[in-house]
Amino acid sequence: MLDIRDLRFSYGDRPILQGVSLHLGVGELVFLLGANGAGKSTLFRCVLGLLPGYEGTIALKSGDTRHLSARALAREIAYIPQNHHPTFSYPVLDMVLMGTHHQLSPFANPGPREEAIALDALEQVGIRDLAQRDFQRLSGGEQQLVLIARALAQQAKILLMDEPTSSLDFGNRVRVLDKTAELARRGYTILLSCHDPQLALLYADRVVALHQGRILADGAPEEVLNESLLHTLYQVPVRFTRTEHGTLLSPARRHMYHWTEEMVAYMETAAERSDFYEQIARTTAEVIPADAVICDAGCGPGFASLALAPHFRKVVAVDRSAEALSVLRRKNTFSNLEVREGDLFTQPPEEPYDAMLFCFFGSPEEILRCARQQCRGKAVVVKPVWTHHRFSREKIPDRRHGGAELERRLTELGIPFIRRELALRLDQPLKSVDDGLRFFRLYSKDTDPGDITEDFVRARLEPQDDPQFPYRLPVDRTVSVLIFDAKDIPRETERSLER
Repeated sequence: MLDIRDLRFSYGDRPILQGVSLHLGVGELVFLLGANGAGKSTLFRCVLGLLPGYEGTIALKSGDTRHLSARALAREIAYIPQNHHPTFSYPVLDMVLMGTHHQLSPFANPGPREEAIALDALEQVGIRDLAQRDFQRLSGGEQQLVLIARALAQQAKILLMDEPTSSLDFGNRVRVLDKTAELARRGYTILLSCHDPQLALLYADRVVALHQGRILADGAPEEVLNESLLHTLYQVPVRFTRTEHGTLLSPARRHMYHWTEEMVAYMETAAERSDFYEQIARTTAEVIPADAVICDAGCGPGFASLALAPHFRKVVAVDRSAEALSVLRRKNTFSNLEVREGDLFTQPPEEPYDAMLFCFFGSPEEILRCARQQCRGKAVVVKPVWTHHRFSREKIPDRRHGGAELERRLTELGIPFIRRELALRLDQPLKSVDDGLRFFRLYSKDTDPGDITEDFVRARLEPQDDPQFPYRLPVDRTVSVLIFDAKDIPRETERSLER
């Protein structure tokens, strides 16, 4: 019905479309997804004959569009814009009659035949009763249905719809897309550009993903839409939730520690004066062979990575924070320690790692997903159980990021695991009481900043015999170390782990 082959177009030296090939069959509703600037509008303009300087071919049933007149092209393809603001006020019927102009001789006016076609088009979209209403006084959804009716009045069987729901409220969006899907079922071929992948999941027969002028994916929505693809298109993390009623899409809102230079500096002084990470590295080395390639997932400033390096053939440290990784790059003296800035979820390795360390990293589902997709051996997960940092006078259980939820999930999936518990120290060295004030105000989340006074800080600091850092904040931590084989994650759970 519509066949596009190796379509290329540039504005000057700037390529916009780079080898786009696409075939649309009769009765297909195809959603074209892509960020602003991906090339969607340029693709439409090429198909409509508005940008003749393209390379490649665009063919219809009647042949190559380059050889068709504007009238002949209008008989086969109709265009429906996002919205329309006519200079003058027109009745709805007159707006729809504009779609019949290509059927008339140059100076002829629409007659009874054209009026019957226009009324039938209004009937098809369910708004015949609006025929005598002022177009500009209609709601946004009603106006969009009028524009669809105008396209139907052209009697073309291919409809190009340019983000037809972008300015509509929820109810009108549903009404417009319901009518669009109905038209596809009646044999119209529809290419619809859209920014909402959720709508594509609900309505599309096919999804075509356009990125930087190239097609990245083309297929059924449930098959091609995934977290990785949408992150590539729109540069935001998303999560799929599969229910008995369909798939729901939402922002992932994954926890990402926001590192600042000040935070990193405090953490660096603490790590340098503690064997906290060395103990984690030694525990990891007890269960993973020395010739392994191990990934430190979400490594932050990389203190665990530095501790791992002497124990393994190769360590790959991965994190999304450039601020945190700058510390690791500065301190790294190991030839076998590779530092990668990137997102584990959207930028997986070319080959799975032999093992992975997840030290204070992510939710249970995120850990299981990474391990399932990126690890061929053991996964070692370090989660806090208790923290006693003297902000308060008692131990604080870490419920949000603790290991109990991961243990429960492993048990549900029938995945064998080993659990170890380590009592570790990670004291914070401080240069002065004022330094302590800054530290407490930076890190305290449960204490009102107005309560953090000099007396508050003095009561929690301990003097130490260190000219550079005469004070320290004692921090005791109990962590659980969970060890399991990634290969034991059941294959049938993979789709649920992608949610």
